[in-house]
Amino acid sequence: GQITVLEATIDVNYGGGRTARFEGQIVSGPMSQGGDSGSLLVAGDSLQAVGLLYAGSNQATIFNPIEEVMAALNVEL
Repeated sequence: GQITVLEATIDVNYGGGRTARFEGQIVSGPMSQGGDSGSLLVAGDSLQAVGLLYAGSNQATIFNPIEEVMAALNVEL
């Protein structure tokens, strides 16, 4: 898939009238299916981690930037 937007603000509908706003997100074209949440987005052939998939539709796939995920989990490499 191709990344289409960096630093996007995304409102995700979780059903039941629940939505969550995510800022600074990575958006690509559609490249996920149900159950793919938690998949790692890598940069081409380098296999460098770029993001963590958490939402998708038939129009787009959304990723948290990996730096933000690692900071939230207090992970250092």
